[in-house]
Amino acid sequence: MTRKISAHYVFPVNTQPIRNGIIEINEMGEVLQVINPGKKIKEQAGVEFYNGILVPGFVNAHCHLELSNLKDKIPQHTGLHNFVGFVSRFRNTDEEIIRKAIEKADFEMQKNGIVAAGDISNQAISIEQKKKSKIKYHTFIEIFSLNPNLAEEKLLEGKKLLNEFLKHNLDASIVPHAPYSISRELFALLKKQMKKNSLPISMHNQETASENELFIKQSGDLYETFLSWGIKFSDFYPTGKNSLASVIDYLPEENNCLIVHNTFTSKQDIEQANTKLKNIYWTFCPNANLYIENRLPDISLFYRENQNCCIGTDSLASNHQLSVLEEIKTIQNHYPEIPLPELVKWSTLNGAKALNLQGKFGSFELGKTPGINLISGIDYKNMRLTDKSTVKVII
Repeated sequence: MTRKISAHYVFPVNTQPIRNGIIEINEMGEVLQVINPGKKIKEQAGVEFYNGILVPGFVNAHCHLELSNLKDKIPQHTGLHNFVGFVSRFRNTDEEIIRKAIEKADFEMQKNGIVAAGDISNQAISIEQKKKSKIKYHTFIEIFSLNPNLAEEKLLEGKKLLNEFLKHNLDASIVPHAPYSISRELFALLKKQMKKNSLPISMHNQETASENELFIKQSGDLYETFLSWGIKFSDFYPTGKNSLASVIDYLPEENNCLIVHNTFTSKQDIEQANTKLKNIYWTFCPNANLYIENRLPDISLFYRENQNCCIGTDSLASNHQLSVLEEIKTIQNHYPEIPLPELVKWSTLNGAKALNLQGKFGSFELGKTPGINLISGIDYKNMRLTDKSTVKVII
């Protein structure tokens, strides 16, 4: 049995939006065809028509399920240097509380039309939920250490955790946390590990101004915070360059690389990164940036530079909800020059490509099972979202 589903506009993503378009799917949700009926919508028999726009299921390119129990526990606008301290203080709690929070967060993402996600993990606690979830996860096993003597030990720990995910048939890869939290020795080992395969990788980047300051002149809030934790910088050498430029050679050239946050990333940073890496996906979590630093990246710069961009929600430790729609509403409100079809592409097909999931997700193309979301509350005249825009899962 097939279904024909239509709305005021269909956004196939791989092509231009279709007015009164129709998506025909089978009982498995597989796309059989996308129809442009012109003015003949009323002549199509058995069509389900919805008020709004139809888009593929969202891809949340960056989240932290493990931090779901920290919702409303960390104050806003404290800056990253304080935020990381709060996370370290609050994250160690009863495992059953964490599991229940993970389950609730996973359900929230499903309800908000998310069909795939790139999730950061430092432990195995999310495995059981990921095994049974309707969401397709790629887990980034994140490791960090500034102690060069611990480089081999930390990589071994990462490999052990990676094997825990793989034995449950869950996609995963080992990745660095951020430029400021990895020794040169560990970065070198990580590069060898990441180059062994074509799996996607992820790295937090330039989330605070003090990250760049740390690399340029070994000072700033992040530096002072680490010193207060007893972290020694005897093996850390300022480069005189921004953080991304300082570590870009440690990232493998061929892998899909999700560079996340980019709140203080400049045009020069973008240009330098593109000379080193072939498959960059700049990943934005605007509501988390506002929550932590009360500042947004210059997302319009990336749009003007024709960069591949993705959307993430970050965690409930730094966000009030896990909704890709709310993220693109925030981007649109601050950067109205970015058209809605582009934002939809960032939150669907680009995320799917970044995670190597474009064969199934991201667009309404023949043979895919991308899910179907209805976004209502649309300003059709200007083709924009409104404050009243909501998402409903159709398939």
